[in-house]
Amino acid sequence: MSARVNSALIRQINLARVFHALREHPESSQRDLGRLTGLDKATISTVVAQLQDLKLVERSEQSKARRVGRPETALSIPRSAGILVGVRLEPSAIRVVTTTLAGAVLGHCQLAGSLDIDTALKALRATVDRELAEIGEDWSAVRAIGVGIPGLMDRSGRLVLAPNLGWRDVPIRAMLEELFGCPVEVDNDTKAAAIAERLFGMCRRTDDFIYVTGDSGVGGALFLGGRLYRGAGGFAGEIGHTKVVPGGNLCGCGRRGCLETYVSEAAILRRLAGLGIEAADIGAVAALAEQGHGQVRDLLDEAGRHLGFALSNLVNILNPQLIVLGGNLAVVGAWLMPGLERALMEQALVPLAAEVSVRVSPLGEDAVPMGGIALALDGFLAPPRLTVPRG
Repeated sequence: MSARVNSALIRQINLARVFHALREHPESSQRDLGRLTGLDKATISTVVAQLQDLKLVERSEQSKARRVGRPETALSIPRSAGILVGVRLEPSAIRVVTTTLAGAVLGHCQLAGSLDIDTALKALRATVDRELAEIGEDWSAVRAIGVGIPGLMDRSGRLVLAPNLGWRDVPIRAMLEELFGCPVEVDNDTKAAAIAERLFGMCRRTDDFIYVTGDSGVGGALFLGGRLYRGAGGFAGEIGHTKVVPGGNLCGCGRRGCLETYVSEAAILRRLAGLGIEAADIGAVAALAEQGHGQVRDLLDEAGRHLGFALSNLVNILNPQLIVLGGNLAVVGAWLMPGLERALMEQALVPLAAEVSVRVSPLGEDAVPMGGIALALDGFLAPPRLTVPRG
């Protein structure tokens, strides 16, 4: 790498570091940003000037008081700096969240309905258009979009396989960038939700955790040492296809006995229907359990045991601090938990099982789109999309 290229990359990295620090600590002074980032005074001064030239940062009219010396000028990310769009694209719904670059949520929008790929892309564009109109913005304000999609996503943004969508080998990022005309970042929906949990939820101070969700399928994501673990091809975390019943139910992946066929929303609804119990969705299942319906509670307890059996292997291998139940698993988490915790204590090594806690995510249905916001921000700040003014 040439010295010129290396210097440009360092400038980009410093720009992103300072912007992230200001986003996490609003109204910071340059002195504060130096302390938060470890950058020296001259570098901070240069980076702040660059961010001002890009109209991403402005000096506040109010000053920050200091214990000693003159007050310091506070810095902020203005509303006019632009907006980010986070998207959850599922087989039966599209959910959109918009935020400022500073992180303030501007609005939410949702569209329900079964979607093939062509219909989904048209519906997604229309849904984002509607959300922008509702918050009084147009496309010129959009800096980047982040999208979470169920399925195997490689590092190039190609959707390798999404059994629950019926999609295979789809260059989804390229298609979305053509559709929207702006930078787009894509990731597996569960990984996006785990990123949101790390940045905005209960895992901000937890470096090692497993995130598992059970919406259209069952997905998992692994944070190890404070970083999302992706594996060699970017596919790590597919806990839904862990075998829990040899020769069991047929899965959409073509194999039998996968966890997904016992714990996903579709699996739970199908098994209840086999017992003559009709429930429209997982919320209705939770309502029946809340009312004390014995068969529903028994089925959820069994599902929890299957989930705990699968997770016990990961607990033995990874020794996490926390397991987070997200998505539809969070909706029925109270009734999954007893069976899950029993299975962990029975199957995992006792010292490891004793160290791990199981909790329900507080982020609800915004977990994936908020993860999309984080993806969009990283994509916007990554070289070469953000051009650093030449000094």
